[in-house]
Amino acid sequence: MWRLGWGLAALVVTVAVLGGELAAATLSEVPDPAWPTGTATVVVAVVAGALAWRLPRLAYDAWRYQLTASTLELRRGVVVHSHTAIPYFRVQHIDITRSPLERALGLSQLVVRTAAATTDAQLPGIAAADAEILRDLILARTGRGDAV
Repeated sequence: MWRLGWGLAALVVTVAVLGGELAAATLSEVPDPAWPTGTATVVVAVVAGALAWRLPRLAYDAWRYQLTASTLELRRGVVVHSHTAIPYFRVQHIDITRSPLERALGLSQLVVRTAAATTDAQLPGIAAADAEILRDLILARTGRGDAV
């Protein structure tokens, strides 16, 4: 899922650079440019493609969640590391979302909501069957069951 998103972003950037190069070549009055039209596009495509391939794996490897006795702890980040601890008593609502692509891959995303929007949490890439179990486990630890 993450690779697809990064791949689409790389494609958009590459097409934008190509458009810029074509516009510059069309509007340029320089008879012999320093490099052929399309060179920058090729370089951007290679770099963006490499990043789109590698960064999602690094992000996935850095992503962790853990259910402790009193909190849901999230750790993530490749460059900027982030550690979030959400006490169960702060949990107000839990959603399970599945985009069409996630459904095709058998994945779900658990969205844990609290009163403060800054402490909401998303747990991506959870197997669809495990999402229900995880949701029920977190609800049980809030002490309110399905009444959240």
